[in-house]
Amino acid sequence: MEKKLASIYFRVENIVCTGCAEDMENILLAMDGVEEAIIDYASGVFSIQYDPGVIEAKTVTKKVQSLGFKTQIITE
Repeated sequence: MEKKLASIYFRVENIVCTGCAEDMENILLAMDGVEEAIIDYASGVFSIQYDPGVIEAKTVTKKVQSLGFKTQIITE
C-alpha cells in the first residue's frame, strides 16, 4: 500500500546561515512521518512532505519552535 503524503509550507524566522538550515532539515527528517524537508534560508520558507497519518503539521511547528525559531504555516 502506497503512503499518501501531504505537503505543507512554513515561514520561519531567525535562520541566519545555511548551517542552521541544514541542521533543521536533519532534525525534521528524523521525525517519524516526515519524508522530505527543504529549507530555503534566504527566503525564510521551508516545506515538508509528510504522512498525515503519522504526524500532524502542528507537531512540526512545535518542534521548530523548540529549536528557537519562530514559525507559522503559510499553506497546507
